[in-house]
Amino acid sequence: MKKRKEKNGGIETEPEAPKVLTPEEALALVREQERRLRRIQFVSLGLWVLFLIVGGILYHSLPVMLGLFLGGLIVVLNFYWLTRLVRRAFQERKKPTKIFFVKFGLKFFLLLAIVALVIYFTPVHPIAFLIGLSVSVFGIMGDGLIGVLKKLR
Repeated sequence: MKKRKEKNGGIETEPEAPKVLTPEEALALVREQERRLRRIQFVSLGLWVLFLIVGGILYHSLPVMLGLFLGGLIVVLNFYWLTRLVRRAFQERKKPTKIFFVKFGLKFFLLLAIVALVIYFTPVHPIAFLIGLSVSVFGIMGDGLIGVLKKLR
C-alpha cells in the first residue's frame, strides 16, 4: 500500500490497483478453488455419514434418522447443484447472463418447497432435520480448519 501524508500529520493509506493475473496464474487460482469445492463436498458427505451413524446409535428413532438423512441429502445435493450452476455460468462468459439468475432463483424456490414438503409431510424430527441441513455449513467450517492446519505446518 502506498502511504500519503495528510495535513493533520496522520498517515492515510491508498489501496493499490488490483494485480492483473496472467493466464497461468488465473488457471492455477481456478484449479485451487475447484480443489476447495471438492474438499468441502467430501467433508460434508463425511460429516453427513458420521451424523447418520451417531444419530442411529444414540437415538434408534426413525424420525431422527429420517431428519438427518433428508436434511443432509437436500443440502448436499443443493451444494452440488449450486457449484455446477455457478461453474457453468462463469466458464464460457465474462459475466453471467439473465438465464443464470432465473435458474438461481428457481433453484432457491425449489429448495424452499422441498424443505416445506419434508417438514409437513414426513415424520422428521425438526432438530435432526436442522442438523442435517447444516452439513454443508459444517463442511465449509471443516475446510477452513483444514486450511488453517495446513498453514500452521
